[in-house]
Amino acid sequence: MNLTHLLPLIKKNKPNTGATLIEILLGSVLMSFVVGIAGWGVVHLLAVDQKASAKGKIQFNSNRALEFITEEVKLGRRIESDAVAALAEAPDFTLPDGAEPIVVFQVPDVPQRIIYYIKPAESIWEGPHVIERWGPSFNDDGQYDPTEINNPKTWQSHVLIDSIDNTANTSDCPPNWQTSNLNATEGFNACVNSEEKLVKLHLATTTDNKTWGEEINYEVETMAFARSNITQGFTEDKPIFIINNNQLMLQESATVKFEILGGEITCGAGGEDIPVTTHLYVDQTQQNWDSNSSLTLPNQAAGTTFDVESISGDGSACDGTGMTVSTTDMNTPQVVVLLNGDPVPNILPFANQNTIDFFLQQYVENGKVKIADNEAIYLFELGATNQESSAFDLQDNVVLATVDTY
Repeated sequence: MNLTHLLPLIKKNKPNTGATLIEILLGSVLMSFVVGIAGWGVVHLLAVDQKASAKGKIQFNSNRALEFITEEVKLGRRIESDAVAALAEAPDFTLPDGAEPIVVFQVPDVPQRIIYYIKPAESIWEGPHVIERWGPSFNDDGQYDPTEINNPKTWQSHVLIDSIDNTANTSDCPPNWQTSNLNATEGFNACVNSEEKLVKLHLATTTDNKTWGEEINYEVETMAFARSNITQGFTEDKPIFIINNNQLMLQESATVKFEILGGEITCGAGGEDIPVTTHLYVDQTQQNWDSNSSLTLPNQAAGTTFDVESISGDGSACDGTGMTVSTTDMNTPQVVVLLNGDPVPNILPFANQNTIDFFLQQYVENGKVKIADNEAIYLFELGATNQESSAFDLQDNVVLATVDTY
């Protein structure tokens, strides 16, 4: 039989019923599977791309942040091995709550220390921590702004980098090196060598993959060397003033301020107060000074000398007895000039009077003077010349000198 004659009959007798329900369901399942696979692939590609972008971002930011710190440390001549104690060298800086100083260093011709510290993240910054910098701002040439450099009261803190980890593990400091802050979180820390010229910096950052919530971590270390005056053309660092045989002498032109911090001297135990007068001599010439307020002398030339003189009694107490003590007398034990870090004399005051520490309470830490490098404190004894006497207590008159180059 010829099959060509049968085909028309088969088509004629088979109804055109379309797709069955099973066929539709099967097609829908297959279509969903194909679309699902394609969608999963798109999501996966987006997540991989987002993860790579996030990782690249924290790597870039971390490397740039350490590069910035390293370049500024190169301007310095000393990196503080104890960042916490070194805050005393920046009296205009206030450490925020929860913050820890990590890198504190001295730059020639900059009056206070520059500080990098870590603190919990706030506001728009991604946590858990951020690194902030306190110091003079930079101008368009990449140097310190000359309008700010000598005015630390105008310095502000700025966030350098966020996403700082607080749980990253890091190696211990090399032998004979010191961790700059034992209390710091491990996301940012520093080791300083014994010469306080080299610092090893460790930084750990963290962020989340926003699609899958996967944490991304990055750690980097570098070394920085304080090479003093090369980059900014600074001159060799030297003190603004020196104390020579109790006399203050300026090493460069400056503004000098003197103020009375207090003192106590009585006519015998429990007796009436003996008045004290304070004089100031500039290049041996007496200045007019109402010692009830501070005395500021602007624009004093380099080489200018300053002597402080204290006089007890004005004829109204103790039958007119009195005593004059001056820094011009280099051999007298009745005046002591203290600089930052000097131990406070451990002397009991006469007849339960206030101690030296009482008058220096905001300038003492752990038995040592805590003032800026541009300050000096004078202690006068105006009631006794014998150091073995119970009346010899060096707190009869306490004077503070501040020398600023602006």
